[in-house]
Order: sequence, then C-alpha cells, then structure tokens
Amino acid sequence: MHELMWSSVKDMFGSPSSRIFGPVALACLVLTACGTSPDAEIEAKPVSTPTPTSMAQLHLPLEAYMPSDTLTAQQGALGILLTNACMKRFGFSQASSGNITESIQMRIRFNQHSFTRRYGITDRAVAAQVGFGMPDWTVGTAKPWSLNDVPPEERTVLQGSRSGGEGASYRGMKIPAGGCMREADRAVENETRKQGGLAHRLSSATFLQLKSEPRVLAASSAWSQCVQEKGYRYVDPWNAGLEFTKEDDTGQKASASEIKAALASVDCNYKTNFLGKAFAVESELQNVEIEKNAEPLEAEKKQNASLARRLQELVKQYGG
Repeated sequence: MHELMWSSVKDMFGSPSSRIFGPVALACLVLTACGTSPDAEIEAKPVSTPTPTSMAQLHLPLEAYMPSDTLTAQQGALGILLTNACMKRFGFSQASSGNITESIQMRIRFNQHSFTRRYGITDRAVAAQVGFGMPDWTVGTAKPWSLNDVPPEERTVLQGSRSGGEGASYRGMKIPAGGCMREADRAVENETRKQGGLAHRLSSATFLQLKSEPRVLAASSAWSQCVQEKGYRYVDPWNAGLEFTKEDDTGQKASASEIKAALASVDCNYKTNFLGKAFAVESELQNVEIEKNAEPLEAEKKQNASLARRLQELVKQYGG
C-alpha cells in the first residue's frame, strides 16, 4: 500500500527547490492580490525607517489581522492528522503524523524562518551553512512527494472526484466532497487551499506593490552597488543567487561559491539597511489598506480569535 508522508514540512508547503525559496513562494504562495474599497485615496502616513539587526525585530501592521504562526501551524498539523484519519476509514494505511505538538512547533519555526526572507535572505548563520537555500531542518530526508505518485483510486479518495460533484464512492463508502483533504480543511476551517483571508490578500498586494515603489528601487540600487563591489551583479535581493537554482537539489550541499555569494547578499542587506527601508515602505502601504478596510479586517481579527480557541481544543483532543 502506498504511504503518504503527510508529516513532513514538504507535504505542507509543496516540494519546490530548496535552493532559492523566495518570499513570494513562502509568504504569498496561495494568496492573490485583491482590490481595495472605492473610497477616496488615503494618503500614506510616513513610517520611520528602523535599523534592525534581524527580521525578528520587525512586525508588519497587517500581522495584527492575520492568523498567528501558532494558528496556521495548528491548522497544518491538524489538517494532516485528520486527512490521515479520513484515509484510514477507507482502508488506506497512512504514515504516522508523529507527535502533534512537535509538528506544530516545527511549523511555527518554519513560518518564522520564512519571514526572514521577505526582503531577501537576512539570516547570516543560515547563509553560512546552506547559501541561498533553506536550512536542512526544513528540507528533511523524505523523498519529495507528489500527487502523481498516488494510485488513482487512492487519489480520488484523497481529493474527491474530478467532476467536483458529490456522490462519488469507494468500495461502497461515500467519499467526502473534495475528498479527505477538503474534509480535513473544513474541520479546521482552513481556507488557504482556495484563497486566504482579506488580510493575507492585502499583504500579498502590498508586497507586490512594494517592489515598484521609488524608495525601494533606490534601496535596491544601493544594495546592488554593494554586492557589485564584492563581485556580484544582482538587480535586487529577491533575485540574488538565481544562478545556483536547480530543479531538484534535494540533499545537495551548497558550494563554497554559493555560500560566499549568499553572505555577500546578507551583509549588503544590513550594510545598506535594505530590509529596514523596505519594511518602512511596506508598513506605509499596509497602513493605507488597513484604514480602507478597517471594518472587515476587524471582523476577520475576531474570527481568528474564535478559530484559535477551536483549534486549541482540537489540539488537546488529539494529544497536543
């Protein structure tokens, strides 16, 4: 019987190349830019530019309205556990999800590390070990998993019928609408497979807008000049190290040249304070969106609080 490795971080976030796992993929993979209210233009209020020594010191305004790292980690871990339980009902033996508390802690750590890459790589210790890649603990040793590896009947139970309609069955048992994956999502109120909440969509939109802002372009230019002095011709921190990207580099170690380039990228990020400047501009953009969407964002904030209480009960129920 084919076993699905639901417990690995790769299964939760997909299996992209670990060498360059940029902020768009990490923070905005499932998000789409959304429009704002048609109200009159709101002028952005200046935000002072910080000079951080790590991304952990920075918190964007929309974070207050988004699910916390703990909440999203609980959703992910519980989603895997409940998917496994559903598949087991149909006779498919699934790999164990392990200790749910450990799984949640792993995902919290992953989410926090993802944010360190929002304005290019900024963790020097990680760069010194793996270059532009993700830390080894996020990659794991499991073979990359794909739905294409799942036998058709099992995949139908997992995802539901291709037609999307109800009524599909397997060995006389009715398959949940959307399969076991959607059944699990509904149980933990996880909508990230579809679109994400308003705060997430606004965060995605401001991140995309950020890259064309004059002050960020100027900061990118300063950063580019800095790395050029070290022997590298990169346009901006988001496009640094692309020459080291491979389609599948699982288990491959970063070369000395990649590590050298990654350290140059990180050092110039701090030397030119690119991350502090980008953060200030994005904070201004987010504050405008918060003012435009104050009422629905407050409602979403309350929903997150309610969901957090529900998930905490589920974590206790399943041994967290």
